[in-house]
Amino acid sequence: MQISLKGTNIQILESTREYVDRKLVRTAEKFFKDGGDSVALSIEVEKTTNHHKKGNIFRAEVNLKTGKVSLRAESTAETLNNAIDEVEYELSREIKKFKEKKRTEMLKGARRVKGK
Repeated sequence: MQISLKGTNIQILESTREYVDRKLVRTAEKFFKDGGDSVALSIEVEKTTNHHKKGNIFRAEVNLKTGKVSLRAESTAETLNNAIDEVEYELSREIKKFKEKKRTEMLKGARRVKGK
């Protein structure tokens, strides 16, 4: 699995890197155990600089590419850890939806073959 972590308008500390590894990388590895090098995980965390929002607003974005399929999740929150938690939930939902869709297509094809 290829992993890239990028920080925009924020310095990525070791604690942030460990938190991202614990949350997002392990989630992707759990679902794509046999993916090998064909799975690419791109993570971007940033502190937004929108002038109309007050306080610190953090954004986390994850792009997961495997073969021809690309899955994406994005979240904003008041703390960086909350944004990472929300994007982890979104990513796991996207992965489950993708896996279930693939399984349903396989079963539909099996029913078609059995019916003939």
